[in-house]
Amino acid sequence: MNNRLWVAAMLVVLAGALVASAGTLILVDPAPFPSVGAAAAAEAKVNWLDADTTDDAACTLCFAALELQRCLRRMSGRADDFAIVSSAGLDTPAGGERIRLTSMSRLTPDEQKSLADLLGVAAGRLAALRPGGYCIKTVAIGGDRAMFVVGVDRVGTLYAAYDLLYRLGCRWFAPGEANEEIPDLKLSRLREADVIEEPAFLTRGFHAWEDRGNPDFLLWMARNRLNYWCVEQSNHPLLHKLGIQMSCGAHDAQARFLNPAAPYPYDCKAFTGDEAKLQDPYRPSSDFQGDADKDGKLSIFEAHPEWFALAGGKRIPGIRGDGGTNFCTSNPDATTEFFKNYVQALIDGPYRDAGVVRFWTLDGGKWCQCDACKALGTPTDRNLLLAHRLDQEIKKAGAEHKINRPIIIRFLAYADVLQPPSRPLPAGFDCTATFFPIVRCYVHRFDDPACPRNANYCRQLAGWATDPRRHYRGQLCIGEYYNVSGYKCLPICYMHTMASDIPYFHKAGARHFHYMHVTTGNWGNKALTNYQMARQLWDVKTDCEELWADYFARRYGGAAPTMRRFYESLEKMLSNVSELKYGLARRLNAGAEDLFPTSHLRYYRHPKLACDGPTLVEILQSTGDCRSLIGQALAVATDERTKARVAEDERLFTYGERTLLYYDACVQALQFARMRVMDKAEVHDREARRQLAEARRLADLLRHDTASTKHSSSHANASDAFAATYAAGALAHIEKLLGPPRR
Repeated sequence: MNNRLWVAAMLVVLAGALVASAGTLILVDPAPFPSVGAAAAAEAKVNWLDADTTDDAACTLCFAALELQRCLRRMSGRADDFAIVSSAGLDTPAGGERIRLTSMSRLTPDEQKSLADLLGVAAGRLAALRPGGYCIKTVAIGGDRAMFVVGVDRVGTLYAAYDLLYRLGCRWFAPGEANEEIPDLKLSRLREADVIEEPAFLTRGFHAWEDRGNPDFLLWMARNRLNYWCVEQSNHPLLHKLGIQMSCGAHDAQARFLNPAAPYPYDCKAFTGDEAKLQDPYRPSSDFQGDADKDGKLSIFEAHPEWFALAGGKRIPGIRGDGGTNFCTSNPDATTEFFKNYVQALIDGPYRDAGVVRFWTLDGGKWCQCDACKALGTPTDRNLLLAHRLDQEIKKAGAEHKINRPIIIRFLAYADVLQPPSRPLPAGFDCTATFFPIVRCYVHRFDDPACPRNANYCRQLAGWATDPRRHYRGQLCIGEYYNVSGYKCLPICYMHTMASDIPYFHKAGARHFHYMHVTTGNWGNKALTNYQMARQLWDVKTDCEELWADYFARRYGGAAPTMRRFYESLEKMLSNVSELKYGLARRLNAGAEDLFPTSHLRYYRHPKLACDGPTLVEILQSTGDCRSLIGQALAVATDERTKARVAEDERLFTYGERTLLYYDACVQALQFARMRVMDKAEVHDREARRQLAEARRLADLLRHDTASTKHSSSHANASDAFAATYAAGALAHIEKLLGPPRR
């Protein structure tokens, strides 16, 4: 339901949400646990992967009841109200207001029908909701009112509880209590509520692969109905309780499961010294190398060179970290060994709790050039065959009861495998494409045909999602980069980008969405990105103007109008971030002659030069606007919470501001230094040295900033803000051009 229908009415309708002198009870079933408190804290005792979901549901539902109680007591100021009562089934005892928490998954078919009849909902409507969907409805029972908070599953009930609190004014803009908004409300009586909701995107969250979250961050995700993180995160029971899917897999799959340098795991008959190993299931290799490197061990490559890529007429180990050349995917023994090890990791290895497999080959990798591999088609065609084989092997393990959970496979549509498939897919293909538009342009909408970079991505996306002639007909996930590794945690604002792009992706057929390299702390302005994304992924029709008005008013109080203008200036300041970080910064670092060769980023506008993005001069003007506005906001912020939030935004903005000023000082120093070399003019020498001194000053400030470039993935972090510029080498180029100072 559109929030517009609620915002005006909820403070009248639900703002009085509950209780009279008799108080309001919260009813929930803790069975099989002895109490609600015990159930809510039992995540480490629950077997989340077995077929019995009774304990799973009790744990999550009772936790939802405690969250409701905590917030309602704070809102009402009545610490003795909203008692939680253990109550099974649909029983709603008489004698006052009631909130009943349950889920369809806990009810028998007869109970489900009774509940639908009680709520006046069409039979099957609740049970047919997408995962995470829910209903909140108030009904009269006898002379009392009861509010039912019902999820299609246990996670839906948790989301329903948080949505009820949201409609009463609660907000979780960022992790931690300091970012929690629990309003003071005079709660009177239960009023009418009639909500049925389900998510627009089934996957909502962040791509990650490291243990870098924390309980505050994970709770923030659940409170904003996000459900996607990684299996590497510690405390799996908490993730299960909060309904957060755990994903696994990255570009390191070959290094993990078919590493050419790893010891050969079997007793190779042609090699002495490994007789204690398992019997070799594979035929001997005609290319057997023996202990070629004389280290006394037999590696997989030495045992079977034919398992790896043919390049330049010879077999090579191929991999270099996460990149290089993929193994020979047409070799049946190589693929058998690779997938055997992959599936074992899902059975009892590091991936044993994962419900989503990101099946990725090497990052931007090359592919084997043997005739058998070429016959398999394009890199995309070969990649999809691999994904299908993994799916078959996982289903086989499921049939053998080695894996007892559903597992989704998502393969890449990115870099070397961005092109859609060129031929029909295998029968029964059941894997999902993840489309990654890396280093896309954020100056323009994703679907802006005037932007060459985005237009190319749009064409590729259409080939996967909408072209009537396409071969792939499966589901689509979008993998965005609101903090791609090269951006290094800059304070970029995406408010208008997301307002346009997320509905576009949904219209194109995407039902899964995440972005890479989210920071898990020190959010500042990133809070709006993450909060807005969460709201839009749940409801693709979210009115973003309404969302922004609510966000700025609640988060910044009297500084709201100024902070709204600050964020809009911040978006202009860093919308050209892809050209800044992947273009200008790298050219500065290399001392390139032409620092502004692209129409997307010029130094200033010139009538003879095409220019379709903000220039560096305009970017610096927006930077100055931001500095002025954040200063005004700090001056008008009155309460300590607001001051702290504006100050956090100011700290991250300063990192971005210094980065851009450093680029500009380097640009001007290089330009004046080259002019000085050409004409030996003293004025050019003086100006070049002045700009070099300014660049050095900014470099020192950036070096001392070791906080702004933390809290992301290892790919996107940096030791300090100067290293994060990607232009540290510019100083040496300027110094070389200028030589020692003239006397």
